Amino acid sequence: MSQEQYLHSLSSISLDKIVKKEYRDYQIYTLMDRAIPYLQDGLKPSQRRILYTLWRNQSKGLIKVSSLTGLVLTLHPHGPASIESAVVNMAQDFTFSNNYPLIDKKGYFGERMEPEPAASRYIECKLGKVAELLLFDDLNQVEMVPNYDEKVMEPVHLLPKLPLMLLNGAEGIGTGFSSMIPSFDHKDIIYSMIFYIEKGKARKVSPWVRNYSEKIEVDKQGKIFYRLGLKEKDGTFYIAELPKGYDAQRIYKHLNRLIDEDFIKDYIDGSVDNQIDIELVFKRGHNPTFEEVQKKVGLTTSVVPNYTLISERGVKIFETPEEIIEIFTQQRLQVIKRRYELLVKDTTEQIHKNNEIIRFIKEKHYAQAEKSANRKAFVDYLISKKFSYSDYLADMAIYRMTLEEVNKRKLLIEEDEKKLKSYSAVAKSDQKIKEKLIDELNDVNFKLTKIMEEKEKEKKELYKKLQKKTLR
Repeated sequence: MSQEQYLHSLSSISLDKIVKKEYRDYQIYTLMDRAIPYLQDGLKPSQRRILYTLWRNQSKGLIKVSSLTGLVLTLHPHGPASIESAVVNMAQDFTFSNNYPLIDKKGYFGERMEPEPAASRYIECKLGKVAELLLFDDLNQVEMVPNYDEKVMEPVHLLPKLPLMLLNGAEGIGTGFSSMIPSFDHKDIIYSMIFYIEKGKARKVSPWVRNYSEKIEVDKQGKIFYRLGLKEKDGTFYIAELPKGYDAQRIYKHLNRLIDEDFIKDYIDGSVDNQIDIELVFKRGHNPTFEEVQKKVGLTTSVVPNYTLISERGVKIFETPEEIIEIFTQQRLQVIKRRYELLVKDTTEQIHKNNEIIRFIKEKHYAQAEKSANRKAFVDYLISKKFSYSDYLADMAIYRMTLEEVNKRKLLIEEDEKKLKSYSAVAKSDQKIKEKLIDELNDVNFKLTKIMEEKEKEKKELYKKLQKKTLR
């Protein structure tokens, strides 16, 4: 009978409603679980799971990408290919990949002219210094939920110190929505956040790409233009910069078409990683002007920004990056406030714990252990004497039941009471919370700048070594 009623009720649902519901469920799934970054941390689920897995496995050092993929699959149910691709994308550091790579790499992860990496079993990675700096503080505030098969826990979102979707940019296409966020300089973002804290409005930021030598232009509608860079030296023309989206395959196709049109005779590509150096060879007697070459060889790609993110209330579309900065800064103020509230709570508990240890020793409650039938009976006795940390006290070693331990705990209480006073003052003051966030942002600015300078220095030293080996 119940089967007949179920079938009867099902037949009363229109096909239109079924299709709309199924489409909406699929749309929400693709947007929130795969395609669009989250406002809280600027990460897509696959990226967050990879970084969290690397953080949990820091003690292993460098991990082969193939091995890391296997570890991440316990959290991410979408197959190894998507994980490997996300790992490589977060580790690449050439122009137009990441301004601030979140994963440190070893091996061939691709370069600007040839972005395809080596096979995952040949390349290694570990949690990047940038991610260590920005991502894993305040984990005691992060909500943890069961993974897809409810065997392990994973974070709903992390709490980065800067908006990652603006640092490195973000692209994603889901069902009905897409996201196209350009990248920005961390210094501009930090100054904009501080400006918002002090003035109530974020300072305007402009798109920025690390090691891109041409000027990035933005029109009145917000459309962004990336142009080819052409240089002339001693009568020789060469391409010194490429627009966004151009690798060896695309630029060669463009230049081969110019050869077919008899504008150039040949080209010589001397590019290395981020350094673009393509010499244009003309026929003897053909001496075009810079303007003629620029007009014929010049290229421009454009991007229309689309600041679509997943918020706690679903899909949210922002008009400008400054809107994201303002909301993100508000979130950071809440994180700082909660951080000090938790410090107050933890310090208060520690003071209470040390006071109980002192009372336990001075009143010689440990002597009751000899009279108790077992550990449980001793714990029950301590509970009856209003001890909150009865389990901890029951396990204290006998050699600690001394005046020295009492004096040590008193000193700890004095130190903690000073800390508690300081923490409470911050937690209760909106102005002090703002000051703490500004201090944190200035510290991040200094440390992140240093990290990136060291990376650039390491890369230059590596190139020098490679050049010396080539000359030999």
